[in-house]
Amino acid sequence: MSARPALRVRDLTVTFGTARGPVPAVRGVSFDVAPGEVLGLVGESGSGKSTIGLASLGLHDPARTRVEGSIQLGDAGTELVDAPESALKRIRGSRVAMVFQDALDALSPYHTIGAQIAEAYRIHHPKTGRKEALERAAAMLERVGIAAARASDHPHHLSGGMRQRAVIAMALINHPDVLIADEPTTALDARVQHQVLDLIRELQSETGTAMLLITHDVGVVAATCHRTLVLRDGEALEEGPTKRLLTSPTHPYTRALIGAAPTLNTPPGTRLPTVDDPKPKPRTKARLRTAPDRDRGVLAEVRDLRVDYPGRRRARPHPAVKGVSLHVARGETLGLVGESGSGKSTIARVLAGLRRPTSGEVRFDGRDISGAATSTRLRRELSRYVQLVFQDPYASLNPRHTVEQIVTTPLRIHTDLDAARRRKRAAELLEQVGLSASHLSRHPHEFSGGQRQRIGIARALAVQPRLIIADEPVSALDVSVQAQVLNLLMDLREELDLSLLFISHDLAVVRHFCDRIAVLKAGELVEVGLRDTVFDAPSTPYTKELLAAVL
Repeated sequence: MSARPALRVRDLTVTFGTARGPVPAVRGVSFDVAPGEVLGLVGESGSGKSTIGLASLGLHDPARTRVEGSIQLGDAGTELVDAPESALKRIRGSRVAMVFQDALDALSPYHTIGAQIAEAYRIHHPKTGRKEALERAAAMLERVGIAAARASDHPHHLSGGMRQRAVIAMALINHPDVLIADEPTTALDARVQHQVLDLIRELQSETGTAMLLITHDVGVVAATCHRTLVLRDGEALEEGPTKRLLTSPTHPYTRALIGAAPTLNTPPGTRLPTVDDPKPKPRTKARLRTAPDRDRGVLAEVRDLRVDYPGRRRARPHPAVKGVSLHVARGETLGLVGESGSGKSTIARVLAGLRRPTSGEVRFDGRDISGAATSTRLRRELSRYVQLVFQDPYASLNPRHTVEQIVTTPLRIHTDLDAARRRKRAAELLEQVGLSASHLSRHPHEFSGGQRQRIGIARALAVQPRLIIADEPVSALDVSVQAQVLNLLMDLREELDLSLLFISHDLAVVRHFCDRIAVLKAGELVEVGLRDTVFDAPSTPYTKELLAAVL
């Protein structure tokens, strides 16, 4: 083993220059990562995790960012802080590589997977011919579990898990000394997440690569990291062996961060602790249903639903949903789970009138809404009663509009309220979701991820819908912010007697939040039942596999 750490960070301080003055993002952080070791960097958004990773690669903007302290690499102690760009280019991808959170954004949509991995190799091996580099790329794809024949595919032809595997192949093809993985599994389903983490650990242990794993997922840390460093507001609060830190944390923030993440053992329907409220009061209206609420009737349903997507290159249509029948009762929360490509979001789009079914029935409150996607009048009428909360709270909000414009748009479309009354209603909605009326004049970029999601929820509630479709509404949020949003949704559900279709790949969140569970696999419904029945006594091997993959 090397006498020196593979990565040595000392008194690292990173300051961003803004129009309002300097903003410290990292404040005097120090740590080591030994060869073959996995160090987890844990904290909420804005804690400085990704900033440390980018500084280690020299990817910050030198004109607007000041980096102080020391970042040394390997036995020679190569200094990365203030290193010339020419030296950093030789290091990036060869001695230090990075796996980014969003694999689709990290890959060029115009080039094949094989060509991109081969390019990463040829940059650092300029004497290698194109054919040999492509062969190495195909072999690396095989190594990460992707058939070599897929090297000629473009990124959009691959699933989310396969794209992430391709990014890992690109990062490891040059056998770097240090691998920085920035939220590499956040958007992945539980089983795919498990596969990707197993792959990273296996490849990393084979090559002796040191890994800096940036994440907000406590389960990922527990399953992957040897040691863990907890950050908050750019400062290191606590560091130690992962098992000790997760079972006996010494800092109150660490304890709150760990407690905020629901597990399969968390009592369903209870209020989750957060960093700001580590000991929340019990819910006064906690709803723990143990039997179907049949007497309230069915609000939305699909019967024998089939949805086909056009095939590429004149191929046969691809069936995304294959004969699914399910319903959402009035006042009920139905959890829809399954891996990427299982048809969850397609069913949601059909119920929201955004996608026309190929065949089958789609009904809302007893009315046939199958043609809503192609009828402007019916779609507009349906949106009065069915609203959506999307996964990405930034992409779903218009960056050019103020919060007032965003929240009042449904009111302008569906009501005859004048501007003054719309503004008053918007202020009431912001208060209802835990924000302030003073936020009405701000734009989305001025809010945190959790606050943006609250704005999206306020917009969805504006016209008092009867059904809210929440498509992965907390998957992109830190655990404490996730807890805040889930607590808010539970409060609103009871207060407004809402029905929800809740789509998620996080089974712990689904068990905590939902009354019934529907499990999809490759477009087919494989199991549906009450929450406790599905989780405690799953009837299909696929459901058992999903539960076994929960970290």
